[in-house]
Amino acid sequence: MTQDKDELKKRYENIAKSGDVTTTASDYHLRDLEIDFGLEHIRNGDKILDVGCGPGVALAAYASQRRIDAFGIDYAENMVAFAQNHLRDAAPGKGIVVQHASVTELPFGNDFFDVVTSHRCLMALLDWERQKAALKEICRVLKPGGLLVLMEGTHDGIERLNIWRQRFGLSEIDAAGRDRLITLKFREKELLDFTEDYYQLQRIQRWGMYYFLTRIVQPLLVSPEQPSYSHRLNEVAKQIARCIPDLNELGHLVGFALRKK
Repeated sequence: MTQDKDELKKRYENIAKSGDVTTTASDYHLRDLEIDFGLEHIRNGDKILDVGCGPGVALAAYASQRRIDAFGIDYAENMVAFAQNHLRDAAPGKGIVVQHASVTELPFGNDFFDVVTSHRCLMALLDWERQKAALKEICRVLKPGGLLVLMEGTHDGIERLNIWRQRFGLSEIDAAGRDRLITLKFREKELLDFTEDYYQLQRIQRWGMYYFLTRIVQPLLVSPEQPSYSHRLNEVAKQIARCIPDLNELGHLVGFALRKK
């Protein structure tokens, strides 16, 4: 486990040196759908925190489309520098503060934020005990009634997707994602059972339609070539998913809106 944690941080530090904002979210169309979900829960005047903010793509979108006080943290030092540079260009004059910190030890006082967002941050902790610690720490910095908008991978969704892929003769997608990064995805019941003591579930958002079109239709369409995130179908799939988000709860990424009790 320690070896995986060290390797993952090394990968993030190296990714940050690339200067390419798509490297932390190769499927950038899916990231756009995540940002849409985040924006639905952010109001003008909110103070928000994006944990594991990466290069700051979501923060730039939030600060550009809402009048907010925006903060970000990331545990990879190179990623913090990357985000600061990116945000100067992508969200000039917005005063977004990004600093080096861990989601399990947030450098903010109690009841500080109206909204905390997590774009795949907690699944990079690689340990259920640390994930639980992060959920409690986020609760600490949220105001009473504040929202945690959690966009994380789940085993449940990827297992359903793999069942469908098998039906069409496609190989299974590795739940650990070790080809690029390393993740520990959540079990949805386990996650929701734990959060019951701290949060009230407001909404679950799934993007099954996007996954069906991009993880099943596109591979079948382009075979024997390899599918690509930049394929025109992905752009069309995003447009369709904005109108018809889900299909049979497919895909590992799930959005949870959780209100602090």
